Amino acid sequence: MAVIRHGCCKSAMRCPQRARGAWGAGGPARSGQEGPRGERKGEEMRRKLAVASSVLCLLVGTMAWAGTTGNLSGTVVDDQNQPLPGVTITIESPALIGGPRVTVTDSNGSFSFPAVAPGLYTVRAELAGFITQERSEVQVRLDRTTELNIQMPLSKFGEEITVVAETPVVDPSQVSTAQNFTADYLKYAAIGSASRSYQSVLGQTAGVVGTGNPSVFGSTLGENAYFIDGIDTTDPVTATFGTNFNFDAIQEISFQTGGFEAEYGRATGGVVNLITKSGGNTFSGTFDIRYRTDSFYSSGDHFDADQQEVKFVDPSATLGGPILRDKVWFFASYEDITSDLTPYLSPTTRSYKGQNYIGKVTWQASANWRVVGKLSGDPADIDNANASQYRTPETTRFQTQGGKIYQAEVSGVLSPALLLNVQAGINRQNLDSYPQSGNLDAVAHYNDDTGLWSGNYSNAQYSDRDRDDYKANLTYFVDQLAGSHEFKGGVEYSKMSFWSHNFTTGGGFYYEDITVDPEGGDFTPIPFAMWESPDSGAQTYTGKLQTAFLQDAWKLTPNFTLKLGVRWDGVKYNTNDGSEVGNMDKVQPRVGFAWDITGDAKNVAKVSWGRFMHPNALTLPSFARTTTEPTSAWLSCSTFFGDMNACKAYVAARESRGYRWRQGPDDWDPAGWWLNPRNVFSSAPNQIDPDLKATYADELILGFEREIFNRTSIEVSYVDKETKDIFEDTCNGNVPTPHEDADCDYYIMTNIPGLKRDYKAGIVKFETRAKSWLHILASYTYAKSRGNVEYTQNAGTDFDIYPYHFTNTYGYLSDDRRHRVKLNGYVILPYQFVVGIDAFWSSAFAWAPYRDLASPLYGTEFLEPRGSRRGNSNYQLDMQVSKGFQVGPANLQLIIALQNVLNTERVTGVCERDGGCGSYDLGEADSWQTPRRYEFGFRVEF
Repeated sequence: MAVIRHGCCKSAMRCPQRARGAWGAGGPARSGQEGPRGERKGEEMRRKLAVASSVLCLLVGTMAWAGTTGNLSGTVVDDQNQPLPGVTITIESPALIGGPRVTVTDSNGSFSFPAVAPGLYTVRAELAGFITQERSEVQVRLDRTTELNIQMPLSKFGEEITVVAETPVVDPSQVSTAQNFTADYLKYAAIGSASRSYQSVLGQTAGVVGTGNPSVFGSTLGENAYFIDGIDTTDPVTATFGTNFNFDAIQEISFQTGGFEAEYGRATGGVVNLITKSGGNTFSGTFDIRYRTDSFYSSGDHFDADQQEVKFVDPSATLGGPILRDKVWFFASYEDITSDLTPYLSPTTRSYKGQNYIGKVTWQASANWRVVGKLSGDPADIDNANASQYRTPETTRFQTQGGKIYQAEVSGVLSPALLLNVQAGINRQNLDSYPQSGNLDAVAHYNDDTGLWSGNYSNAQYSDRDRDDYKANLTYFVDQLAGSHEFKGGVEYSKMSFWSHNFTTGGGFYYEDITVDPEGGDFTPIPFAMWESPDSGAQTYTGKLQTAFLQDAWKLTPNFTLKLGVRWDGVKYNTNDGSEVGNMDKVQPRVGFAWDITGDAKNVAKVSWGRFMHPNALTLPSFARTTTEPTSAWLSCSTFFGDMNACKAYVAARESRGYRWRQGPDDWDPAGWWLNPRNVFSSAPNQIDPDLKATYADELILGFEREIFNRTSIEVSYVDKETKDIFEDTCNGNVPTPHEDADCDYYIMTNIPGLKRDYKAGIVKFETRAKSWLHILASYTYAKSRGNVEYTQNAGTDFDIYPYHFTNTYGYLSDDRRHRVKLNGYVILPYQFVVGIDAFWSSAFAWAPYRDLASPLYGTEFLEPRGSRRGNSNYQLDMQVSKGFQVGPANLQLIIALQNVLNTERVTGVCERDGGCGSYDLGEADSWQTPRRYEFGFRVEF
């Protein structure tokens, strides 16, 4: 039990449960909060080169760091299916700065445009004597290769042209599992403001559980990596998402859930890769406002719209265009959010007020070089950030968060076969959390029997969390070397810093109470324990994360691509006195192949195996700070002895053995408090095993993807993933072998034997854009997610005391649902009507009863294997309808969103605590879906 869990997660703008946020008292680990001191610890080529001059032209202004672009390639044949060399290929797109790009097919009829901006392209193929071919609406996707097969018949009548709208949907060279979300899809398929954040959209992906910080293929919420315009923005303290911004600023999201290549890493979960808009040669922009209030909510059995205050107002605007056409573009975005939400039976209302902004300039500096600069920020204040039915008004907290990110990128062409990209990002964030009242002196109370907090919020913390990220890569194309190759190598360096002052309010004390007779219905509180945790002052922790990778996309034949790669990550952490407390690294091989069975990019089988390391976070050096003060659990004299004299006599007889007596900071127990020396924890600073190994996952994915008809595909995947070398803290006496009555003078972070997570799944994904007015994304997942530890920031109580914390820990994890079905998308109807849909069904959730351990023990003990019981299934249907009106160059839209159309109040959680949770008995439902609610919006686009 490290007395402090280290990093509050920043809170997302719209959903209070999506923590990026504060280190909240009593908050469950899954919320991503850092635990405060003084409480019991709570809770991842074929590139055929054309003539050198043509290659230089086509690469102008398009090269970027891996992960901010896509690829466009293909083959041109005659009407006898023989390769056509010398065909002039021209591509153009509103997303392409510098104007059209041109190349020429090689002797095999192949062409390639590597590293082009994602968007819709027109591709034109021209050769004297043949009918000119034009392909429109060709979608280039982020992190993907779009491959065209063009047939050019002989021309019989001079000037002829064939125009076909063609959007290939299967990437014939990709081995990873991923989902891409374009700006058009996001505009129509994100239902209501609650879904208009990049964190929420991730939940539409097959095999993904939750939103905000999702669980990916059995990972925890802190195992993902978040890259915005190529820069790592993952929170260096909590390893959760690290920034918010206007939804309409998003150009495209690529969410890789498994099998990603060596250039991607720092995650044992998924890699979120997002690029923002850049402007263009024409001015364009949006104004969007969404509004919701409690009058738009239906009342139900567990929600009273007249009693639970709700208000949401979210105006936002974007503007982009040319400063100099084809030379300098700009893009700007601003959003102002006010969100008030009263949780079920909560006496207080959570109120979020925040702004998000972006400014971005793209400069085509010369024929071969491009420069991008960007500034973004997301300041916000949150009143009553932890509002809950279990918190009285004086126990809520205030949170202020946000910061700025400065980014720069330079990309260029060194030679026809060699591309360079360099990027830098400076991320400065802060997060402060303290009692809403501002009172740091009052002592907090927590009642073990009712789960109710009273008196004060028990924690205050102030922090700066900074990350500087620098990266560079080279891409080298080689042809006719037993096939063609795209070699790519790169390095990345991140410097992280965490300044933190985290302490218990009430002078370092908080009370743990019980009730007189909970079984008899008398919930009058009486003293039980007084936890003392002295303030050890402000400290600074640092870390350095280094990465190097090398990979090859080797096209042995036109329809078989072998992906080979190796990645090395090394991370070092220093605690408050500058000493090194963690030094972990791992070599991570990656291998896979994609077989285009029919050679037309319509039937692709793929296999990938890889090892993926997670670098952890600055919670690790914070755990091992040298200024740790002992935490003591004083027990009530009144409750244990009845009066002061008996208590003092008991202590006096044992004073030589370290027993003590004292008065409390107030008169909660007039008889005073007594201390057994065994109830003193962390009497020495915590330690980290010098042989600590980095957590990693081994993952095998087998897949097959088929284009079943125009712009429609179905993909079937099997995933087998094992996460190993998980580390957690435990009492020092449990190393090397856990045993009863082990010494607990301090806690040690170590790779506890047997800690693991296992995930196996079969996934079917269907996606269609068969018509320009239709886009549907659907998936079915059959999965088993098992393990013995969830997200704890490595410092939970999960494995402190043997055997209590080690009992029944392996089983089904919180993300486990045997079956999940998702349906998302939109339909554009006549008269500018658009209907969007977001629906899901999942089978029963897993849970297991536990009991609280009474002092001098702490934490909880599973009474049955984890996940041994099942709750109920769940489903929900959300819909959105918009109506457009064209007014000159502007399109006006009226929007109504309906969430929970069926007005269900399905159970989403039960009381898992033996003895009950306040007024709820063990196994009784204690959380439900919110009933039907509405939201109105107005939007202008030009």
